[in-house]
Amino acid sequence: MNTIIIPTTQNIELEYPVAHLGDRITSGLIDLGVLILYVYLWGVLIDKYNYHSEWKDYLTDTLSIFSFLPAAFYSLWSEWFFNGQTLGKKIMKMRTIRTDGAPATLSGYLLRWMLRLVDVWMSVGIVLMPGIVGMIAISVNKKGQRLGDILAGTSVIKLQLVTTFGDTMFVDTEENHKVVFPEIHNLSDRDVSILKEVFDMGIKSFNPELLEKLANKVKEVSGIKTKMSDKQFLETVLRDYNHVFGKD
Repeated sequence: MNTIIIPTTQNIELEYPVAHLGDRITSGLIDLGVLILYVYLWGVLIDKYNYHSEWKDYLTDTLSIFSFLPAAFYSLWSEWFFNGQTLGKKIMKMRTIRTDGAPATLSGYLLRWMLRLVDVWMSVGIVLMPGIVGMIAISVNKKGQRLGDILAGTSVIKLQLVTTFGDTMFVDTEENHKVVFPEIHNLSDRDVSILKEVFDMGIKSFNPELLEKLANKVKEVSGIKTKMSDKQFLETVLRDYNHVFGKD
């Protein structure tokens, strides 16, 4: 499974799967349905005003322009205003982000929108096959990128966590938690991430020797001295670390 890692403000990383081609096609069809409905309703409105107006040609041209612009820029303004989502993406629980996990920028959305002309509407031979270029690009690209995504440095993820907070170094703490070991400043995010992973492994496998070795290593690196049990010591270190650095 291809994934993209998104950093959070709590010094942890969450992993999301890249959206499958089928999900992106479904999302695109939903958006197409929205646009068809939108154009139809505008058509009804134009016919209504033309029937009762002496300015038929003027109204037709004006309303046609107002109906065309939002439809033409639909994916651009939707993703810009709704944080990487169109209605189709929202329904399919997907979002456009940068491949480094950061939110996409307006310039990125603009590049994706401009390249839709190639990705979605390019002809193959004499047969018009909407989306064929984009589908081929998505299928062969490990990050699920069409040409517009490649140039914009973006991808579309499925909003379904591969990793959870429990799989990371995150440990929930109470608001009034008091730090027991100020020496945690000697530990890095990577140290604590490994600590959490090995600690969970030791707990799940009922392996006290593993916890003892881990505790001794943490004491050696951090300079902490304590008579706590290995399990209590490691839990305290995790809580202290997350309480201090998880709010940065």
